[in-house]
Amino acid sequence: MNQLGSFSDLKNVLRRRLPLILLITVLGCALSVYFALRQPKVYEAIAVAQIEDATIIDTRTGRTDAAHRLTLIEQRMMARDNVIEIIEDFDLYAEEDESIGTKVSLFRDATAIIPVMDSTQPWLTNGSPTGLTIRVSMSDPQQAADVANELLARIVDQGRSQQESQTEQALAFFTGEERRLTTAILDIEERLARFKQENADSLPTVVTGQRTRLDTLRQTELDIDRDIIQLQTNPGRTREGVLESQIAQLAEQRRLVRDRIAVVEAALNAAPAVEQELNVLNRELTQLREQLSQFSASKVTAQTDRTLQQQKQTERFEVLETALVPEYPVSRSRKKTAIMGGVASVVFAIGLALILEIMNPAIRNSTQLERALGIQTVVSIPVIKTRRERRMRSFMVLGWVLGLLALIPAALRLINDRWPTINPFRTGDRQAARL
Repeated sequence: MNQLGSFSDLKNVLRRRLPLILLITVLGCALSVYFALRQPKVYEAIAVAQIEDATIIDTRTGRTDAAHRLTLIEQRMMARDNVIEIIEDFDLYAEEDESIGTKVSLFRDATAIIPVMDSTQPWLTNGSPTGLTIRVSMSDPQQAADVANELLARIVDQGRSQQESQTEQALAFFTGEERRLTTAILDIEERLARFKQENADSLPTVVTGQRTRLDTLRQTELDIDRDIIQLQTNPGRTREGVLESQIAQLAEQRRLVRDRIAVVEAALNAAPAVEQELNVLNRELTQLREQLSQFSASKVTAQTDRTLQQQKQTERFEVLETALVPEYPVSRSRKKTAIMGGVASVVFAIGLALILEIMNPAIRNSTQLERALGIQTVVSIPVIKTRRERRMRSFMVLGWVLGLLALIPAALRLINDRWPTINPFRTGDRQAARL
């Protein structure tokens, strides 16, 4: 470090390494200008949509919250088929020889749909959004504005069609279920009526009467048996032919009574099974009627939703601000990029010169000798250059400078020939003179 012990040493180092510093600086500035010109301009178009609250709040309607709806709409907007359709409609990325998958990825990276949350309640993490902002960044300002407005229109249409589609699907479902349940109820009622008709003697409502009738028939049977026994044991003065006729009539009556008793007993024996089957039919009928009542109420709710949507009284997306063609790019200024590159080139050149000087620790003057050895020099013989050597050195430095300066027009011409679209001095461009 003895070579850089004073400011005078530093000036000597910079003077000795001046050609190297100039070379690196000029090359660095040229590369900085090249990369600055290669940097594409990015324009950002912004469109804003507002989520209008429902004018009439119906607590019976089961609507999806706005945040979830917005997420679904964003997913549909960024779906591959929808993105490809927009790319083809606006002829995006036509200058790039890339696959359709790469173009879709570029479009998704350049587009952002950002929910606008309620700023009056920032502490709510699950608050409902009040709107959304669409940001589209592209190299063409007109395309950026067109794509932003197209996304805005599609989101508004998608929000409206999504609500209408959900309502129509719900209404069609509830109507179909109501029709199906009505048919099922009519079928159950017909089966129930036929079952009651076929098992009229075993129904729970007639079981008590059947038991009373059975007791009466049994009592009648006992009375007939008693009369028969009485006639057989006490014939009295009745003739034998008449007695036999009376006994035969009583026996016939007893047979009829016994047949009737058998029928009543069979009906009573079947009563538990009939009651069980009847309960099953009644329970099924009750469930169907309850379901019909629920679906009818849901159908009324869906009809109310459709009416509110037709009158634009429900929650919906409205266009708040359409995207305008941006006048200035949002990308970093080319001038700043070139200046930063030039400054970095100068710093790098000086640093490299100092590093090379430190790596070659030669003692070049008496001051460095005294600082290194701690002794005072008696005689110091300076370097004496002839006029010719000084002239040659001056010509060499001038040649270096002129040669490096000559590279700049050549580099600009090469850039203009190979990449004419990045020429900053193109005639007719409103931003021509701005880097």
